Amino acid sequence: MSEKSSLQIKLRRKGGVGPNSNWHWEVQDADGKVLKTGSAVGEEHKAFATARIAKEKLEAGK
Repeated sequence: MSEKSSLQIKLRRKGGVGPNSNWHWEVQDADGKVLKTGSAVGEEHKAFATARIAKEKLEAGK
């Protein structure tokens, strides 16, 4: 069984549409403290994948 992560991803669109969308993401701990932030341009699933990679790196560093 895998352990449940206490980290969560928050994703917000800051502007643009379609492939020109500008996304801002945050990785937060269970208390809502921001551990890492970033941005990505493009489709939502690409921005989420970028944030997920950052989250996995934070989890591996624990």
